Amino acid sequence: MNLLQKSAKAWKEIIEYRYLFVYGYKKQLYPINLIFSLNEYPHLAGFQYAKDIALPNYSSAKIADRIIEGKISFDTLKKATQYEDMIKPRLEALIHLKESLDNEFNLYSFMPRMYPFYTTIKADYLISSHTNINNFIFIINTNSQNESKCDFLCCSTFEKGKRDYETNQRARTLLKKERIHIPSNTSVIFFDKIN
Repeated sequence: MNLLQKSAKAWKEIIEYRYLFVYGYKKQLYPINLIFSLNEYPHLAGFQYAKDIALPNYSSAKIADRIIEGKISFDTLKKATQYEDMIKPRLEALIHLKESLDNEFNLYSFMPRMYPFYTTIKADYLISSHTNINNFIFIINTNSQNESKCDFLCCSTFEKGKRDYETNQRARTLLKKERIHIPSNTSVIFFDKIN
């Protein structure tokens, strides 16, 4: 199984889960319900950086399945000019995403204006993982109109490169971390300092 297929398989596995993170700030609890969808896979896999090559045209929700079936060629994707710099780090991060979320990580409120560099990433929180690979996971509120809704999506993830996205970010202390398996409605509570 190649890197592209491994990332698609990892994404197919993680969409069966959701994560609940809770942190405290100024005597208030803030829940983050992290959910995943098949539609997000092409963007997270960096397909937007493969505009210079011809890939088969499938709906976003079907791309992961088509990759696993071998209908989207990894050899073709590797020919993209930005493969090494922009696509490969994303595929690697996707393969390790569940492992990164299951293990210890740092949570930050995402404040791009605090960086000494410019980024176009739009997110609410940053998760920085230092397990088998060092990677960054950016998550964004799914419903910006309703601030009380706590559903978040992964909007970007990639291996750490030259830029350190932890620079000048405001750390948040996790008080609870839980992984819920949606089909069986069972959960693993990694820790709960609230109760």
